[in-house]
Amino acid sequence: MAVYVVSDLHGYYDAFLEGLKKIDLKPSDQLYVIGDAIDRGDDGVKLLLYIKNHKNMDLLIGNHELFMLNSVAPDGRNHCVGKDTILWLYFNGGDTTFEEYAKRQIKTRRNLLAWLRDRYVMKTLEVNGRKFCLTHSYYIEGQENRRLSEMNPQDVWSIVWKSMFRDDGHTSGEDIYGKYDYCFVTGHVPVLRVREEFGGDGDYNVLAPYRKGNLIDIDGGCAYGYDMGLHNGLIFLRLDDMEVFTVRLYDTLAS
Repeated sequence: MAVYVVSDLHGYYDAFLEGLKKIDLKPSDQLYVIGDAIDRGDDGVKLLLYIKNHKNMDLLIGNHELFMLNSVAPDGRNHCVGKDTILWLYFNGGDTTFEEYAKRQIKTRRNLLAWLRDRYVMKTLEVNGRKFCLTHSYYIEGQENRRLSEMNPQDVWSIVWKSMFRDDGHTSGEDIYGKYDYCFVTGHVPVLRVREEFGGDGDYNVLAPYRKGNLIDIDGGCAYGYDMGLHNGLIFLRLDDMEVFTVRLYDTLAS
């Protein structure tokens, strides 16, 4: 059994399937998608249902899943009535997700919402004697392995939004990770952006994890979309031996 992690699929279903081929995911393996499976690309709901329907896959909540849950009608009607509706639909790519969501049968929508509310926000595990903490972005001690429905909304918001790689004040966070003995695996801020703004000299346009101390960022930048000049896409990390597998978005969509 091998354990894999990937982040920030952002609706790119074909690229995800290409990644599954690359890692040769077996039924006995486990894959964690650590947030932001939806929005930007066209197939976010398709991705959620695919993950939901595979026993060897699981999703952790990201800020875009939180956007969705704070926007759509909680009873599964195809309406957006929640507090994040404007931010989600018009400023964060939620329009593509909601269009797909609204076409599904109400039973499917209700089951999907119930499944999302039952996902973990942070997940800890041990692989080959090494302790990992999987989180979309930030860490709050004592909130490990808790379901979204069990948690304080402010704690959830902090975990999925705050980052030491954001400097807007509202969502900026401290470099807290060295205080703990986990290897943290996160997403949320694309590695291209992190390298450009925090990485110093060298080419930022590289599809590879960004490592700082005991933190590894694997957001490959699918949020940037299809761009022939960018080496953005998906970064799969195998925790057993830390081997990296990548799928460049342009190569997948151009083929």
